[in-house]
Amino acid sequence: MRSEERAGIVAAVLLLLWGTILTFPLHKFTVFLEGSVHSVIGGLSDELPAVVMSLITIVILTAVEVGLLLLSRTRLACYIPAAALFLTSMHFVIRSIRYRSFDSGIGITLAVILIITALLHLFRAERILLWEGDFFIFAISAHLLTSLVAAPLSSYEVMDKIIYMDHFHDTDMSVPFAGFLTLPAFVWGLFFMIIVSLPVIYYSFSRRKA
Repeated sequence: MRSEERAGIVAAVLLLLWGTILTFPLHKFTVFLEGSVHSVIGGLSDELPAVVMSLITIVILTAVEVGLLLLSRTRLACYIPAAALFLTSMHFVIRSIRYRSFDSGIGITLAVILIITALLHLFRAERILLWEGDFFIFAISAHLLTSLVAAPLSSYEVMDKIIYMDHFHDTDMSVPFAGFLTLPAFVWGLFFMIIVSLPVIYYSFSRRKA
């Protein structure tokens, strides 16, 4: 199967299942990424306007996704899931130690997925690992879609009637743009989502087949 076909299937699955327990490990990965971006930006400056903070976060997350898409064209593609899970797990452990609070549900879930991924590597199931890698890559787009479009729409109480996506919106990046040029937040969110989707779609082509 060509990479663009695989990407389309993965995107459709994420669109339908994002916000459910099945995508919970992917959600924790994207939360880790956004938290890391905020930490870096906050370390550089504590006085950035909210609009600038949101724009920088959107750009960096998109750049990470494009970077992973480029990496998925190489032999290193199979290691994307393991790396994503390892970083997410380390982030979870460090936060648990720092705040002296351990969520056994999250810990067990991450451990199980890590073990399954390790077994896939052990049996050299490269095709499955490529699929798993794409789920982690396109989870970033799902996270952006949630934060930019689903989150502001949740106030209209329409998302629950259509999709589960708004169940995983920890942040709302569209808030700083609300009312700008008299447009509501979700319109700006949709605009930014369309813009960032263009490079993601472009670099989804010509990758490793599975």
